[in-house]
Amino acid sequence: MLFISILLISCWRNQSTSMSNEGDIGVTIIDSSENNSRITSNNESIQQYVDTLSIPSKYIVTVPLEFNNKKMEIRLRLIKSETLSRGKNYTIPEIEENANSYLPKSASDCILGTIDLQHWRIISKGSFYETYDYYKHKDFKENDFVGREKMIFHHGGFNFITITDVDLDGYEDLLILDLSESMRDNEVYQFYKWSREENKFIFIPDFFNKSAFYGWDKTGKYLITGVSDTRERKLYKNKIVRGKLKIVEQCTEYAVSDKFCW
Repeated sequence: MLFISILLISCWRNQSTSMSNEGDIGVTIIDSSENNSRITSNNESIQQYVDTLSIPSKYIVTVPLEFNNKKMEIRLRLIKSETLSRGKNYTIPEIEENANSYLPKSASDCILGTIDLQHWRIISKGSFYETYDYYKHKDFKENDFVGREKMIFHHGGFNFITITDVDLDGYEDLLILDLSESMRDNEVYQFYKWSREENKFIFIPDFFNKSAFYGWDKTGKYLITGVSDTRERKLYKNKIVRGKLKIVEQCTEYAVSDKFCW
């Protein structure tokens, strides 16, 4: 009996010694779920701090424009918000004023307003740090805002900024999407005509006659305007006459029908 007691004591001491020699490993195994979560959390916190440490609180992204053998850049200043939204710093866009710009202030205001409302773009949907990382990999240039191809009616898609000769005077003009004035299926555009005399774009406020603009017909010669609601689209095919729109045909599309105009 005495021999058995001594043997048990010896085994217990050996087991204790073994655990003691591997003390840290033993503790990690016993409390693995708690300690691992703490280690992961701390590492993530440190990693996030390291990743964002070198990011400035504001930076510049350029939007290049080429038209009528001229070049310019719209300079977007992207600023980190001081307050949080859903736990993240968001991005506040501004447009730098440029005394030598070919754009009037109304164009800059329209562009900035549409950027604010385009919730699907990285500037609005991502955090400040995600947006910075996105533009860092694009060399801080935004080339997706501008398109030169005409939007064709019923072929999907739309441009934010379109560069093309809208009024057929031989000079490229600008169409800028104005989301602040748009509604569902009623995209409103501002028309900026190139003025050879003033060597800049000028705003023509009544060009579309308070109608939405849906693009060109499949020939690319006629502009489609109109008004849409949940039941129907009242559409107008227009041609350019002396720099203005003139209706040449009218058509209505109904929500309950699969027949389309033009």
